[in-house]
Amino acid sequence: MEPKRLSGVKVFGSAVLRVEPDAASLQFAVSRQAKQPKDAFQAAHTAVKGVRAYLTQAGAAGDVAASRVTLTRTFEYINGRQQPTGYSAKVAFNVLLSDLDRMEELLAGVVDAGANEIDAVEFRTTKLKEYRAEARRRAVAAGREKAENYCRAAGVVLGAVTSIEDISPDVLRGSGEGHTSQDAPADDAGSERAFAPGSIVVGAAVSLVFALAPAAS
Repeated sequence: MEPKRLSGVKVFGSAVLRVEPDAASLQFAVSRQAKQPKDAFQAAHTAVKGVRAYLTQAGAAGDVAASRVTLTRTFEYINGRQQPTGYSAKVAFNVLLSDLDRMEELLAGVVDAGANEIDAVEFRTTKLKEYRAEARRRAVAAGREKAENYCRAAGVVLGAVTSIEDISPDVLRGSGEGHTSQDAPADDAGSERAFAPGSIVVGAAVSLVFALAPAAS
C-alpha cells in the first residue's frame, strides 16, 4: 500500500532594509531660448562651457554624463491662440556624487555657472547588491517563521522546503528598490518604526512551500 501523501504549506515572506544613502545622482540641465536655432545653440554651448569649467574646478568632472544638445520649438498663447516664439536648445547633465556633504555646494555652483533647470536629486547606495542579499535572507527567515507558527497552531510538523519562488519587491508598499522612499514599506521581518526621510529602501519577497513531515511516534 502506498504511504499517504502529505500536503504542504505555502507562505509569503518579505523583508525591508532602510539604509543611509552614500551617493546621489544630481540631474540638471542648461537650456537657452532664442528666436533663431543657431542663436539658441550658441547660447546653450556657451552656458555648457561654463558648467563644465565649474565641475572641473570642483573636482567632479570625472563623474559627469551629459546629453547631446537638443532643439525644440517654443510657443506661447497670444490672444487665445498658440503662437511660435522661437527655439530652445537644451543639454542635460547627470552628476554622480559620492560626497553627500558637497551636494548643496555643487547644486548652487552649477546654477551660478549657467544651469537653469534642476530636474531631480536621487539618493542611492553603492552597496545595493549586499543589502539586497541580506534582505533576501531575512525574507526567507520570515517565511520560515510564519510557516512554523502555522504548523504549531495546526498541530503538525514542518518539513523541508520543496519550492522557492522569488517575488518582485514591487509588491511591497513603497518606491522602487535601491532608491529614496517617502513611504515605510510593510514587511514580515520587523515592526514598524520611524526612519529617516532620505533613507534607501531595499526590499525582498519570496514564496516558500514546505512539506509537512510525519509526526514523531
